[in-house]
Amino acid sequence: MAYISFSNAHVLMTFTSPHSMNAWGLLETQPWRKAQPISTDGVNNLFTLLNAAKASGRTVSGSYDDSNGMLYTLYMN
Repeated sequence: MAYISFSNAHVLMTFTSPHSMNAWGLLETQPWRKAQPISTDGVNNLFTLLNAAKASGRTVSGSYDDSNGMLYTLYMN
């Protein structure tokens, strides 16, 4: 398992459902990526950051797990 970094990606869309720890983001030049469901708070924080970046037009950088494609870390630029 390795983490692949990306930088300065615009958030195009987000998606969530009422199911526990199910939050997704569509990033520029990336396929849909699910927030890695390690903890409820972590998924909520990633989803909140994705929506804040989308609403403000700012980009995000972070990493995803290359074995399953799930977002692992994220920060707003």
